[in-house]
Amino acid sequence: MSAVLFVILGICLFWGAKICKRKEWNEDVLSFAQTKSFLGFCALIIILHHCSHKTCAPWLIPFRIVHGLDFFVFAGYLCVAVFFFCSGYGMYTAFSQKEGFFKGYHKRIIKILIPAVVMWLAFYFVEKSKGMWIEKPIWINTYSYIWYIPALLYLYLIFYLSFHLIKNDKIRVATVIAGTFVYFVFSMFFSPGTWWYNTHHLFVAGIITARHKEKIISFFKKGYPFWVVISFVITYVGFVASNYYYPVMIALGFKADELSHFITELTGQVISAFSFVVFVMLIGMKIKVGNKFLLFLGSFTLEIYLVHPMFVELFAYAFIQDSARSLYHIRNPFLYALVVSVIALPLAFILNRVTGMIVNGKSKGSKNINLESKG
Repeated sequence: MSAVLFVILGICLFWGAKICKRKEWNEDVLSFAQTKSFLGFCALIIILHHCSHKTCAPWLIPFRIVHGLDFFVFAGYLCVAVFFFCSGYGMYTAFSQKEGFFKGYHKRIIKILIPAVVMWLAFYFVEKSKGMWIEKPIWINTYSYIWYIPALLYLYLIFYLSFHLIKNDKIRVATVIAGTFVYFVFSMFFSPGTWWYNTHHLFVAGIITARHKEKIISFFKKGYPFWVVISFVITYVGFVASNYYYPVMIALGFKADELSHFITELTGQVISAFSFVVFVMLIGMKIKVGNKFLLFLGSFTLEIYLVHPMFVELFAYAFIQDSARSLYHIRNPFLYALVVSVIALPLAFILNRVTGMIVNGKSKGSKNINLESKG
């Protein structure tokens, strides 16, 4: 079944794709449609990633482990890196192209808060109905998947303060870099894990790429095969070093300890997150991806991210806590992921449309917050 799953994912990603001929390039590599398609695909991987945490993650009790989605256990941060990159790229591009960009900026925040609050309340009521005890701080432990929201809101705030109040563009970017670094250091000491801060630098990378798009694309065109290989190798090495530290150290006969594990894990994730985004961009320079399905998913990725964890938990072996029974335990990992997707995607789309109606006063969906650029 794993092979079938990869075939299906391959079809989703490359259906309708166009491969550029030798010495030809996809000039729409960072266009609205292209990035939207990549984000739609990443949303699917995130669903599989979270499903794998409930079926085959190595930290599970052995009798709970059912293999099949193992490839996705540690893949989440790479997709989140793409989300942050596209968000930073889109924000700067829209800012540079649109007069009065910050007029109505509060609507961008509301479009994030509405679905986040809706799903937080949904988790809260389900947990209370089950008589579950929620550890403090309640705002995060009620719905631990929500960590992405305060991170995104913080980056939006830093972008607003930097680009609305400062006139010099270089100082603006430097301020965003400084603000992102502050978040990185703060989260290192006060967050539950590296996933809170191992990809935010890609928001800055997106801004810098938007500022120097032509130069960066031109740079990678020279020696293109080399950059494809090197970005893949760096991603692979960083991924393995960060996620399989103890097995690698044991295999090499080296002594392992917690401090070196933390340093290796964080360094590997930060570097591989960056190199993976570069690799995705390089692939996009030669292959123009995009089909109606991915474009559709790409239009409400925030809601997909927020909605699907409810069903990941409802159909797992337990609901968040081992002592709380889930609605129904689907043991087959592929059927589990399918059911989660089939239920979550339509509900996420509805939530997106309702949010759009509330914020815009129209029957149009909420514009994807990660995709502000149309070129």
